[in-house]
Amino acid sequence: NSGTWLQGIATPYVLFTITGEARWVGFGTFAMMVPMAIMGIPGGPLADRIPRQRILAITQTLMAGTAMAMALLWWNGVRTPWAYLGVSVVHGIINGFNMPAWQAFVSDLVPRSELMNAITLNSAQFNAARAIGPAIGGIVLANAGPGWSFAGNAISYFVVVGVLLTLPALMPGDPPERDSFLNQFRDGMRYARDHVSIRTIYLSAAILAVCGGTLVSSHLVVFAERVFEVDEDDFGLLVSAFGIGSIIVTPWIAARGPLHKRSTLIVSGFLLYGVGELLLTSTTIYLVGFIGVMLAGAAHITSATTNNSTLQLLVDEEMRGRVMGMYLMVLTMSMPLGATVETILADQFGVRPVVTVMGAVMLGFGAWLKLSGAIESADADAPGPGGARP
Repeated sequence: NSGTWLQGIATPYVLFTITGEARWVGFGTFAMMVPMAIMGIPGGPLADRIPRQRILAITQTLMAGTAMAMALLWWNGVRTPWAYLGVSVVHGIINGFNMPAWQAFVSDLVPRSELMNAITLNSAQFNAARAIGPAIGGIVLANAGPGWSFAGNAISYFVVVGVLLTLPALMPGDPPERDSFLNQFRDGMRYARDHVSIRTIYLSAAILAVCGGTLVSSHLVVFAERVFEVDEDDFGLLVSAFGIGSIIVTPWIAARGPLHKRSTLIVSGFLLYGVGELLLTSTTIYLVGFIGVMLAGAAHITSATTNNSTLQLLVDEEMRGRVMGMYLMVLTMSMPLGATVETILADQFGVRPVVTVMGAVMLGFGAWLKLSGAIESADADAPGPGGARP
């Protein structure tokens, strides 16, 4: 994941540098995320059908190839944004098969009683990488150029493949009947539709993606260039602030989070996210903005981890890949749509008003969840092997 952030820093930088327009950064997010969301239709059922580490070994190897393709494009002097968007589409297609297996794989490795802490640890490593990767990425980008950022990401995938090859064959329970992927996906949709807790988590994930996830993927590069007027190193550090905030709050979530209602954690995350984004947009002082991004990072892991653990605890094992696949589809479809609209608006009105509206929406949605009681279903006790509660 640290390697992924090397590329996550380089791609928006390349697109913004080549074009000088924020909208191309949004198009880059769209090009990668939408194919990823679409491929969740076969990707989720596939993660319920065959060993997940086999899927991961294949997808990680293929994504190493797309990262190296980005490096070769840059080293060979290709400076058209369309080339990088094209590779991003291929990367997104592969990742559509990778992510449902990655999320569901956690449940293969630990007993159910340890699942919430395992998910928290999984989120912690992701957010540790979010702190470390962009900082390294900023240094590599400033001193060696985007090509080596892409190449570093390509190399990092083989660490994951090496670990996967050391594991015994793990099958996710009894494989489902050999029905078509589309029918299996429809079964998953009906399952999610019949459980209000799952529907509420999906809605929360959509708001989190549109008004939170796009902050790092699309807006911070514009803040660095146009608001704070800092170099590549400081841009990397600004993105790292998001991960630093996540790391700071992770031990509390692991130790104290289970003592609180999951609905309280989710609502608190949305409210804190809004505060962080509004602090970022209220200033032109880099350090104050850094603190705002840190608060957003702390809020993100609080909401995202609780969403994920609630979903994993409430779902039947035979439906896990499909439910997680649809959850990822919600995230990955919402983020590029939000990024595309938001970056176009940022070109027209400026990035600060756009992110101000995002922060206000986060505050409003958190308040609505609390006052309406819509999120209380997330507090249902885990049903054990029987599956999700309506």
